[in-house]
Amino acid sequence: MQSHYNHAGWYIVWRYAVDQTRRLKPGKIVVIWRVDIPFLREEDWKYEGSKASEGHGGRTHTFGVKNPAKRFKACVVYQSPRIVLSQGGPVLAGADD
Repeated sequence: MQSHYNHAGWYIVWRYAVDQTRRLKPGKIVVIWRVDIPFLREEDWKYEGSKASEGHGGRTHTFGVKNPAKRFKACVVYQSPRIVLSQGGPVLAGADD
């Protein structure tokens, strides 16, 4: 998760997959498979620097969440029972291939 600010507050994080095979949800290419709602504090964010247009403006600050797997573990409000994580990505639960 990234943000342009490190403000404290509630955030809605939806995880989606682009599924060209349309197997995760029949007939749909884009599938939202998990939604988290964490309350993040300033100390949960880490600054992610960039050299893009350095000194020329045009880029806002970007922050990422420190240890997102641990931070979002207890914040899930929806997860599709048909989808699990495998090798870093969402796959159909029980798929043999």
